[in-house]
Amino acid sequence: MLLGGSTDNEFSKLGWRREAAELDKLGHYNFADETGSLVDQLGVRDKQAGVALRATFIVDADNVIQHVSVNTLKVGRNPEEILRVLDALQTDAFCPCNREPGGVTL
Repeated sequence: MLLGGSTDNEFSKLGWRREAAELDKLGHYNFADETGSLVDQLGVRDKQAGVALRATFIVDADNVIQHVSVNTLKVGRNPEEILRVLDALQTDAFCPCNREPGGVTL
């Protein structure tokens, strides 16, 4: 399951979807953390801007966090890297540095 959330309200999220039609292709759920309670619990709030940092959490079926990536607001995320990590987490083997999805394991 793919979830997307921010401290923006649902109207901002609707605006994003209208401006970027490719977001509809993701098949993900969006949620608004307007109070910032989840953002604060996860420790990913930019204190000066008062908004969530660009964070990615990969959580397994047992609700255990397997990977966390948090970037400052100035740095965008790399979807290919997130997919690479997700692929590696789904193997039953050790994965070398820079392993491409579906690549050789150790």
